[in-house]
Amino acid sequence: MKDWPNTDPMELDSLRRIIEEPKPEQGLELHVGSNVFRTTNGVVKIQGKEHLVLEVRPDPPGLFLTMDIYDEQGRRIGHLRRNSVSASSAERFAVSSSAAPNLTINDALNVMVVDRETGRTLIEAYLFQKRKIRIASGQFYSHKGEFVSISPHYCRVGTGFARFGDVIESRGGTAAIG
Repeated sequence: MKDWPNTDPMELDSLRRIIEEPKPEQGLELHVGSNVFRTTNGVVKIQGKEHLVLEVRPDPPGLFLTMDIYDEQGRRIGHLRRNSVSASSAERFAVSSSAAPNLTINDALNVMVVDRETGRTLIEAYLFQKRKIRIASGQFYSHKGEFVSISPHYCRVGTGFARFGDVIESRGGTAAIG
């Protein structure tokens, strides 16, 4: 750093420490298909309604999903709260998630929801690099009864809306799709 006249060397040392001090990354980065939503609060809005909430717990480590499950008419047929299926839909939907005593926040934690009636995987999500979550696949209905499809290449809601390779800064807010 350049020396400035009439500047106390102790002040310059203090400034150097502030500038060089690493800043903690904040928020969650959601990868939905090929789309990236940076600095989110973990909430995914589909067609204007909060549909999914993804949470990370560092100790003990865990990736948690809260989600309403709808049918093709937009009727709610199930509810998941932090990886637990509500009693009324426990027979139809199965949830699996990473659970082992030796897991750390650096491990690839995951959560998956399967519809036992159809055999279809509704959603599959993974945590990587401590604060990034990839929704690897998804096949479910929105609250309006439109089919939501998530693959590694895209995210599509119904027949009229699709996202391919977008990078969006959410500034602590939600990831909005459709």
